[in-house]
Amino acid sequence: MSLRIKAHLALLGSAIIFAINYWVSDDIVSHIGVIPLVFFRTVGAAILFFFLYKFEKGSKMPSKKDLLLLGVASLFGIFINQFMFFMGLQYTNAVETATIHTSNPLIVMTLGVIFLKAKLSRNKLIGVIMGAIGALILVLYQAEIPDANSSIKGNLMIFTNTFSYAIFLIMLKPLLKRNSPITAMFWMHFIASMILLPISFNIMIELDWVLTFSLYWKSILYIVFMLTFIAYLLNMYGLKHLSPTSVSFYIYLQPVFAFIIAIILGHQLPVPLKIFATVIILAGVYLVNRDKVVKK
Repeated sequence: MSLRIKAHLALLGSAIIFAINYWVSDDIVSHIGVIPLVFFRTVGAAILFFFLYKFEKGSKMPSKKDLLLLGVASLFGIFINQFMFFMGLQYTNAVETATIHTSNPLIVMTLGVIFLKAKLSRNKLIGVIMGAIGALILVLYQAEIPDANSSIKGNLMIFTNTFSYAIFLIMLKPLLKRNSPITAMFWMHFIASMILLPISFNIMIELDWVLTFSLYWKSILYIVFMLTFIAYLLNMYGLKHLSPTSVSFYIYLQPVFAFIIAIILGHQLPVPLKIFATVIILAGVYLVNRDKVVKK
């Protein structure tokens, strides 16, 4: 099996993890708060990545320059990304959040052309547009769209979330040529934890840890281990062997898998329009990944 195929399988696995999260972590942010949730994700993942980093064969300390760049990447990809996402959810709804997230591959593709000198091929452009259309159909085609909890403030936070993640992917691509995914993930989560600790100290001291874990331990475990630790590893493995545009494109597959899971759970029935949207997204995946990454 080629490294490209393994990378695509890793990204598929990550997309499935995020799709399952729609059911696992439903409304948890409203119960335990933004800062505790970001604290559990960041510090918990840092501890897990530390053990992998220590036992990784041939692991080495990044150079001072790379350590600085990893710190900036962690600021965008972990700190700002997670805070803006969970805070934005308090002011807007899931439909508008998913809709705004469809802009991510377009942002990544544009930044890749500007900063990574990536060639913007016709296949990639058509594929990304097809994926966006298919994802929007899946997100917006529903009987009722809850707009009571929607605001410009919340939507701007979600856009900041998706834009910061795009910067994160672009920054990491060259860094992963010199550092392993495990090394990069450990140092970024460690740096983000150091930033987060003084900010969250008072809130975490006052938090009822026993009650929180007794009520939400399953969701917290899934968020820390699967949604953060495993999903980030899979995404970084994919990014090491594929272009940032290819990695970000798998965001479009999250509503596809969510739709499939909903059918399996009996929450939805197969709808011709949604099946058509799924086919459009899969065709977009093919077009985006048809060409190898080409440098100007």
